Amino acid sequence: MDESGLVGSLFTADTSPRPGVVVFGGSEGGCPVHVAERLADKGFTCLALSYFNRPGLPRHLVEVPLEYVETAITWLLDQPTVAGDRVGLLGVSKGAELALLCASVFPSRVGAVVAYAPSSVVFAGISFGGDGRRRSSWTHRGVPVPFVPYAPGSRPSLSWRGLKLAPMYRAALAQTDAAAAAVIPIEQGDAPILLITGDRDSIWPSSEMADAIAVRLAGAGKADRLTHLRYPDAGHSLIPWAPDTRFATFARLADRVRLAGFGGLFELGGRPRANRHAHDDAWPQAVSCLTNALTAERAS
Repeated sequence: MDESGLVGSLFTADTSPRPGVVVFGGSEGGCPVHVAERLADKGFTCLALSYFNRPGLPRHLVEVPLEYVETAITWLLDQPTVAGDRVGLLGVSKGAELALLCASVFPSRVGAVVAYAPSSVVFAGISFGGDGRRRSSWTHRGVPVPFVPYAPGSRPSLSWRGLKLAPMYRAALAQTDAAAAAVIPIEQGDAPILLITGDRDSIWPSSEMADAIAVRLAGAGKADRLTHLRYPDAGHSLIPWAPDTRFATFARLADRVRLAGFGGLFELGGRPRANRHAHDDAWPQAVSCLTNALTAERAS
């Protein structure tokens, strides 16, 4: 699909109207077609949306306009195979950050959020060899969204499996003033939210950030909107990936991945058996969250 400036793939089981879902991948780039295809099999019309590192899109994950997602949501809702006035958003890692931010900025269009390995704040952009670390990941109305910069002197740690980015992100979050300014105001939305995290996440501290989201929602009197699935021995990559691909092989066997624009390996973390359990346990709950919320939205 390449319409309205959008780059992605649309999946639906047949021509009957059904709830719509937009799926975002993370900083690995590409398009999460396998997740969208699996959701279509579960009764959704699903748009796997690329948002950088594809022709016609920003080359790096730097200052990506939120209006691009708004256009995608509007386009999806206009499709004859989509029912209801709001869509679900499912994202992983930076895609989870994007999904939660869009649920905050466009609350009237988002009816449910599933966030794998989420962030509670907006972090700096990602561009290997560029200036992304000094710029926001996103813009809104032409203005960069406030972000948490990387802390001066912070570096990844190195294991035999690859680079661990979590120390850098923990150091960034320790900049309390910047973190407070860059917090995702998720209480501005009213959609049900499912967070899925592993305590051994080596990319960033997703479990701790999910706890911060829970505290923020509780303070706004919206704790009942949130469900947090927390897996103590799991890592960063708990979302279903297409079988027999290089990415899936790294994620399943070595808990490692290559990110867009970088030739080295990053460790995702977690114990293999725990990762498999978290993957198998979380997926049906993710489907149920989207089904229940968007079916109720359609009925209302």
